[in-house]
Amino acid sequence: MPQCNFSTKKESEVVPVDSCPGWLNPCTFCDKRFGDWIEATEENLAKIPTKPGILEIAFKSKNSTEIVSVILDTHDLQKTAYESVDSAKEIIADKKSKVTKTVILCRWVVFKQSNDKNITTLCAHWYNYGVLPKFLKSWPGLDILQKTDSLIYSEKLQKWCYPKKEAFWRKPKQLPTKLVEVVKSCTWTQPCEICDSYFSKWERAEDVIAHDKAPDANGIFMLAICCEQKLEVCEIVFFNDIVLNIRRSLESVYTHKKYLLKRKDYASKNAFLMVRWLELKDPQSDNSCFLYAHWLNSDSRPMYRSVPGVDIVKKNKHFVIRTRDQKWCYEIDTLKQIKTTKFQQKRHIISDLKEDICLNFGDN
Repeated sequence: MPQCNFSTKKESEVVPVDSCPGWLNPCTFCDKRFGDWIEATEENLAKIPTKPGILEIAFKSKNSTEIVSVILDTHDLQKTAYESVDSAKEIIADKKSKVTKTVILCRWVVFKQSNDKNITTLCAHWYNYGVLPKFLKSWPGLDILQKTDSLIYSEKLQKWCYPKKEAFWRKPKQLPTKLVEVVKSCTWTQPCEICDSYFSKWERAEDVIAHDKAPDANGIFMLAICCEQKLEVCEIVFFNDIVLNIRRSLESVYTHKKYLLKRKDYASKNAFLMVRWLELKDPQSDNSCFLYAHWLNSDSRPMYRSVPGVDIVKKNKHFVIRTRDQKWCYEIDTLKQIKTTKFQQKRHIISDLKEDICLNFGDN
């Protein structure tokens, strides 16, 4: 067997990750990845997803905004946000801050995996600045950086760096031989062609409960707030193994969620909760995975809670994730029948009927 000599990387072969300009200065690198700054009110904190992510907290005083804390959470970002904002309130509860009228701001970014290249690069971006935010004692994501293969630490530069391009002896990965197509993402608005083809029609939740309309069957259901003839999906209700008993779960969830209608956005507008359901016999089927991918590809999430199915889609051999934008795609040959929704089927039937009518008139 022939022997190969591999050279080690030299310091000259690495390029440092751009460092953050500071916690008081605007940063295009961070701004592209995070949402807009919003005031850390109870209402806004409730909008933060209950999924892994990074939270930035800043103090706004007069004409300056200073980032004072960066928190990376791999479980429940919303819970962390409440705790962090409470701590920030205690810090500014002194005479000086009352005079300057300090306002607490926050913004966040969510991720699917903490070892994602975008996340590791963001952590390196902060580390390379060299100065911690005011209320932090350790670098956010340092444990992730120490485990990553996408960046290396330069002892000479004392910075995290991009390694040089892969060496020539690396065998290139084979391109997929099967055609794939990205799953259309959900916008959480009505109508949604894909969701509508899976779920029952929207009905007023209190009427469904009062008349026992919900099926005594396993599945999942959606809750939405109807306000001024607009529907806003607030939650997809599911268990750890996806399915639950729709009828038994609906009443308890409805009772728990009615408080949403008392929020100032809805209190004086006669808002009410709507529900629709999907009986689900096989939560791991290709058809089920297509629905999960439809939700997972969305750039936003329902008002409360995450969406189901990410682990199931990962295990399905007919679905792949597109690296450039982290969107789920499906094999066209395997799942082409899913693309024809009920709405499209009806259009095809009507079109065929019109053709038959025209042909009959032509024959006469």
